[in-house]
Amino acid sequence: MKKVLFLAVLCVFLFQSVAFAETKVGVFSMQTVMVNCDYGKAVAAKLKAQFEPIEKSLQKDALEIQKLEEELKNQDLALKLEAKQDKLRDFRRMTRDYQDSVVAYRQKRQATQQELGQPIVEKIIKVMTEYAKVNKYTVILELGTSGVSYVADGIDITDNLVDEVNKLKKAGK
Repeated sequence: MKKVLFLAVLCVFLFQSVAFAETKVGVFSMQTVMVNCDYGKAVAAKLKAQFEPIEKSLQKDALEIQKLEEELKNQDLALKLEAKQDKLRDFRRMTRDYQDSVVAYRQKRQATQQELGQPIVEKIIKVMTEYAKVNKYTVILELGTSGVSYVADGIDITDNLVDEVNKLKKAGK
């Protein structure tokens, strides 16, 4: 009986100490850290260099399609049926090819972005974990996925994480 009573009292004291322990909560935006850190800026520059020529080509194709569409509208009554059908067929082919190119471009860009961004995400998570340990955070939530709708001043650690990630890059890690 004494052992049970002793265990009960011990459990009460243990749970009280956990309940009254300081809880420190932080939040951060992974997207903001990715965009603002030096690693993210380097990836953005690499993506721009790689995909800007493709984007310009797609814009040129879009202008050609738009021009052909205007020609079809303007020459609708003047063209013979066969010529009109040929132009319409060309328009449809160009539009279909353009749409296929846009889909392929988006898929390739997304895959490349994912491939280049994954190591950065891993570094950010590593830095965030270390930051949480050093600064004694109990919980750190990611704003984009946690459903957080309100954050008090001083809880958002996004800028601190950007600074820590930049320090990591400057250290060459």
